[in-house]
Amino acid sequence: MEAEELVTIICITYNQEKWIEETLESVKEQEYYYKELIIVDNGSTDGTVDRIKHWLSQNTSYLYVTTHFLEKTKPYCQLFNDYLIQAKGKYVVDLSGDDVLFPDHISKSVKELKSAPFAAFCFSDAYILDQINEISTFYPRNHAGELKEEILLTNIYETLVKRNFICSPTQVFHSEILKKNGGYDEELFYEDFDVQVRLARNYPLVFSDHIGVLKRKHAASMSEGQYKRYDSKMLPTTVKVCLKIEAMNQTAEENRALGERVMYELKHALWSANFDPARELADLGGRIGLKSLRFKWYRLWAKKRWDISWLYEKLT
Repeated sequence: MEAEELVTIICITYNQEKWIEETLESVKEQEYYYKELIIVDNGSTDGTVDRIKHWLSQNTSYLYVTTHFLEKTKPYCQLFNDYLIQAKGKYVVDLSGDDVLFPDHISKSVKELKSAPFAAFCFSDAYILDQINEISTFYPRNHAGELKEEILLTNIYETLVKRNFICSPTQVFHSEILKKNGGYDEELFYEDFDVQVRLARNYPLVFSDHIGVLKRKHAASMSEGQYKRYDSKMLPTTVKVCLKIEAMNQTAEENRALGERVMYELKHALWSANFDPARELADLGGRIGLKSLRFKWYRLWAKKRWDISWLYEKLT
């Protein structure tokens, strides 16, 4: 196998002692042979580091591994970029310490990327395991395991602006393209929405029809606090990305797509009483021409800051 086909897996962990060994084992079990693993513990306060060291004591002969144990926690996007620079692979995987790669995930993703050398990344389907151990696929499938709807890529930028369409743990990036575009935006709290739309704006994406990852949803997951009452850490980032999209958009159709996203995020910001992000979203909606009665009501709500978040918590 040619050296240029190396895949770098960057596994960043934080307080994931329950799952980290299974995660690392899934890297070892990849059918794709030519890979390197960078393990970064982001200042865990539980037993994650001990679990990593135990796994390393038994598995370092199976693949090339480097480890980095931080004493103080760093912002995720900044930390990922620190190690993206060091990645030697032509392709890069951002692996959370609580997710699992299925054995054929990298091999199938790389196959698609090799057939589309200008693509920024490949994505696939995933199993989603929730807090009550119920499992479902990210994309709806029938009883035969076939996708119920075709994954269309022709207007993927607009689709990503509208809604969460890609399960980010499945992404396998073209390293050079990701680095050329600055990696993750270090000003943001979370990365996937921004990096997906930025890359889709200027590059094609490819989809591989396989289930490549097990993604866990649990109380400590970042996404669980997306609309946290009064104090969402994610909504200010969502607003920043929407403002970036406003600047990137080129057509009326793209602004309509942004309008759909603004309405969705504005609704949840208001219900959860995150009024500062809500006000920014309402202002953005006005600039891109939202005029519906519902939007006018949301804009008034944001201005008056009516707090019914107690009801939102009960309903969700």
